[in-house]
Amino acid sequence: MKQHLKRTIIACSIIAMTGISNTIAQEGESKEPSIFPVDVKVCSFKDGMGQVDLDKWFEKFNAWMTTLAGSAPTPEGYSAWTLTPFYYGPEQDFDFIWLGTSPNAAALGRGHDSYLNVSGDLPIEFQKIANCKAKSNFATMNIKEPPDRDDSTEFVLSFSDCEVAEGKTFDDVEPALKAWSEYRTGHGPEAGMWVMWPAYGGGGADFDFKFAVSHPDYESWGTDYDQYAKEGYAKAEELFGGLLDCDDSRAYNAWPQIVGISDDE
Repeated sequence: MKQHLKRTIIACSIIAMTGISNTIAQEGESKEPSIFPVDVKVCSFKDGMGQVDLDKWFEKFNAWMTTLAGSAPTPEGYSAWTLTPFYYGPEQDFDFIWLGTSPNAAALGRGHDSYLNVSGDLPIEFQKIANCKAKSNFATMNIKEPPDRDDSTEFVLSFSDCEVAEGKTFDDVEPALKAWSEYRTGHGPEAGMWVMWPAYGGGGADFDFKFAVSHPDYESWGTDYDQYAKEGYAKAEELFGGLLDCDDSRAYNAWPQIVGISDDE
């Protein structure tokens, strides 16, 4: 892997927390990885508004989502987090990211229908709190599943944008990612890894996919960092040299807002 990806890539235990992730290899069995949707909304608070106002809005949103359970259209399996920047650059000029996901695009679409048509004043109230300059959707595939953990606990999340080398395709990259996942399982903290392809909303993206890795806290991130600096970079170069070019990772504090609303609740 080229220089930028050699820097520790943190991020995203999103899918394991919702119970919908699929790992490439688990308990000795090979599985075809599934693709699921992830929405990413980039937002800034309006004058006089802040996190307290957003938290109050999410309380109303959660209450409304619960009332939808068992009705139609039902956004089953929907979960959402807000992400606040921790390691970032001047291009990350926003206050928070709203990240939401469902088991499949049909379920996510039903949730959008409900929010647009039967959620009352929730959309208007949100627009009074924040302005969102971008909303994108990513087709996402799990590469390495993180361990089970408490759904209500915050975690560390980051993204790195990656380009596949000229003349190569993701078919060339995927075996290296799987090998990297297996290597990291025995040489560092348990962490999740995902590949996220831009699907909707971006337009003219200057990368092929986002690479995401999760850690439960910054100590785990730091332990991974140390191991990578000592020996992991050599394995990364062996696997990814000539395949990928990735930029610096941006790290975020991820706070659960909505976890697994379903028909059963």
